[in-house]
Amino acid sequence: MIDDFTIDFATWLLDTPIQSVSPLNVELPAQPKTFVDRIFLAVTTSTAMEVNLHVEFQGRRSRFPVPERMLEYLTRIDQTYKRPTCSVVIYIGRWAGSKDEGHHKRTCPLTGQVTLEWRYRVIRLWQMPAEQLLALGKIPLLALVGLTSIKKPTETIPYVVEKIRSVADLTMRKQLFTILVSLTEDEELITMIESLLDPEEELLIDTPFLRRMREMGRREGETKGRAEGRAEGRAEGKLEGEAHLLERQLHQRFGELPPWVHSRLQQAEAEQLVAWSLRVLDAPRLERVFEE
Repeated sequence: MIDDFTIDFATWLLDTPIQSVSPLNVELPAQPKTFVDRIFLAVTTSTAMEVNLHVEFQGRRSRFPVPERMLEYLTRIDQTYKRPTCSVVIYIGRWAGSKDEGHHKRTCPLTGQVTLEWRYRVIRLWQMPAEQLLALGKIPLLALVGLTSIKKPTETIPYVVEKIRSVADLTMRKQLFTILVSLTEDEELITMIESLLDPEEELLIDTPFLRRMREMGRREGETKGRAEGRAEGRAEGKLEGEAHLLERQLHQRFGELPPWVHSRLQQAEAEQLVAWSLRVLDAPRLERVFEE
């Protein structure tokens, strides 16, 4: 979708009118090889400024922590293309990226000096109000509405369907209806969308691929959805509880905690929390608790 409607995406993600967008190589040189999801050369309409637009898509699970990956990506992109970079992580799926605010830094514990700092924009589609997406005024982006937070579906869905229906180009209209249905996970919303379509429009989205994907989704949802949802909820709740307990212990031992401590606790995995909790009683100063 982002490849087909790149200017609409770029205008949204960069928050400024864009006159042209050109794809760049997603494989960044040097070893080991590194691949980003998408990177474009975007040129602004008003000043003809050239910037790199780097976009990453991330679901609920990540093999490597997103902040560390983004640090590597940003460094490689800067070395490769030698121009300003605007980087965005788009989180998809409920709770994905809930702890990532897109601002990370490392501080020398002895001097308090910030030795490393990196930023990127974070968009959590599952948390984004549907009204905010509609306010962008970009019809292709409306096909993402099923991934957003919809408070008034009986108003929002008919509006989106009517807007997509207004697209004159048949191929584009077919593509947008297909994307709208395939990216909507809620069965009630899918039923509502289908009820609003004319018979000719239903044929547009009734492709073998889409039927197969929806059937697979239903089967997987029945067999794994509930179990995985409960497991993820328990794991995340347990992790947050352990971080909160350690924070209270640190506060009791060392007094008021600096901001970098809260940041480390929020980003920590279970193994790190355990290691730090074992050091609380013996560490002579706060910084020693977090030493690698």
